[in-house]
Amino acid sequence: MMAKLIVVDDHPIFLDGLTQFLKSNGHDVLGSAKSEREAMELVASKEADILILDLSMKDGGGLSVLGEVRASGYSMPAIFLTVYISPAQTLAAVAMGVNGIVLKESDPQELLACIAKVEAGENCIDPAIMDRALRYSVNAKSKKPKSVHLLTEREKEISQLIRAGLRNRAIAEKCGLTEGTVKVHLHSIFQKLGVKSRAELIVSMIPEETH
Repeated sequence: MMAKLIVVDDHPIFLDGLTQFLKSNGHDVLGSAKSEREAMELVASKEADILILDLSMKDGGGLSVLGEVRASGYSMPAIFLTVYISPAQTLAAVAMGVNGIVLKESDPQELLACIAKVEAGENCIDPAIMDRALRYSVNAKSKKPKSVHLLTEREKEISQLIRAGLRNRAIAEKCGLTEGTVKVHLHSIFQKLGVKSRAELIVSMIPEETH
């Protein structure tokens, strides 16, 4: 079945090749984007069935785009197409509602199969990727107890906005703060929770019963 797609990747040659491949296999590529800004413009102006995102891009990458999409109220399914995804990023992506993860080294038919599954309402994440993520989650949980109770109310608010995928500028605007102040709060949050990245922060906030 043909799907209406938006494709996001900051490598023009790869993006063009992927677009042509998808079109040649019967899919309708409504638009392609090389940045988060371009991606959000397409999401707002096109009625796509599925969003295909590169995980790592210069201006933020797939997690940031997906977070912005969800925070803006769009619920379209999303697939990450990436060279590599860490266990923490996998758990963060799942927490943000990603529907599929495909490695760029995979056979092209795997991407087509993933699109078909996601369009049919299923999730499509490589079992090996999920297994590594779950083992990471268990190990992280056993090594360091959560310290969310140490956060101030403002830090809890900022943490929730990060989990929703908002970038520092958007958080600053929403909270009536400067970006510099948000960065100070973020540093404090990282220190208190013992995390080193936004992805790890999102993982640390996943409810216990989902681990």
